Order: sequence, then C-alpha cells, then structure tokens
Amino acid sequence: MTIGIIGSGNVGRALGQLFSHVGEQVIISHRHGVASLAPVIAEMRSTVEAGTVADAAKQDIVVLAVPFNALPELPTSVDPKTIIIDATNYYPSRDGDQPALAAHQVTSSELIAKHFGTKKVVKAFNTIAMTKIRSLAKPSQPAGRIAIPIAGDDNAAKQTVTTLIKRIGFDVVDLGSLSDSYPAQADGPLFLFAGDADQVRAQVQH
Repeated sequence: MTIGIIGSGNVGRALGQLFSHVGEQVIISHRHGVASLAPVIAEMRSTVEAGTVADAAKQDIVVLAVPFNALPELPTSVDPKTIIIDATNYYPSRDGDQPALAAHQVTSSELIAKHFGTKKVVKAFNTIAMTKIRSLAKPSQPAGRIAIPIAGDDNAAKQTVTTLIKRIGFDVVDLGSLSDSYPAQADGPLFLFAGDADQVRAQVQH
C-alpha cells in the first residue's frame, strides 16, 4: 500500500521517516507546492517523494498531519477504499471555539470522517510527541514497546493501521469507535502520554 502524508511539519516529517525506514512508499505534501518540499525530501530515504495535496489524497492510506483548522482546505472526498489516519489535534486557542467539541458532544475524528464522507478514518499518532517518536520506535524489538492508541468505525481499516504501526515499532491499544476517541484528544488523559499497552489502558481509566 502507498501512503500519502498531507502536511510536512514535525508530524509529517517524523512519520514519513518512520514509514520509509520500513520500506513504505510515501508521498509527502503541503499546500505550498512540490518545489518547496526539496529540503524535506533531502532528509528522507528513497521511498519518499514530494507531491501535491491532491497526489497525497489519492494514496491507499492518507495521513492528516496538519492543524485541525486546516480541515476546510482539504479535499472533501477520497476513494471509498482509502484509509485516512487522523493525526490532528483540536486546540481551541488555535482552531477556534467549537462548543460541541469542548463539551465532548462529538469527537474531532468524527468531524474528520464527516468532512471526507467516509467511515475509514482511524485516529492515531496524535498523542505522542513527534520530537520523541523516532527514538521510541522499536521495529526490531517485539518486547517493551510503546503503545499507540487508535480508534475507528471500520474494523478492516483499524487492522490495516494496526499492522502499519507494529511494522514501524509500536504496539496498539484500540479505544473503540471514533466516538470513543476522547481519551486520545488533546484534552484527554492519553495526550503526550507514552507507555506500554497496559499502562495506556490504565491511563484511560484515570
């Protein structure tokens, strides 16, 4: 499967490097155009190339590595088979006051799914500091791994993302559906929490 990353900041670059280290084919993009991505691509392995946002959105897996408030600028539809990994976080001070999100009447990932008109959205990679994620990955060590919490409404999509996460060196804790993803939001107990699977599950209960 090919992976498109929308966003070339800390999140996009860190994930692009992790995916490329295990041989995944990646297209990384941002709104400023392909040519401006040359310094980013220079940091990557040969399995990563630059593309437009439209190019990235056509891949088998699309990673949203942009601020939550950039959602209206993104394509409004994707191929029905495409899996979207939502690595965004909603911050009221940056993204504007949204009472329904603040009151947990809806999760940010549910709004992502609504925007794209798909159930194949998986919340992942948004709780861990990108400055640390590469040093925490243990692709060659099956034991003692940090666990990444995920959530989603499509079991097959979650299984695909789980396989990808394990390939790059992490375990997975499934929180349930997108409506159950509150613990992994920026105001939840898992935000910036790094622990193994048992520790992550225990943290959810706090």
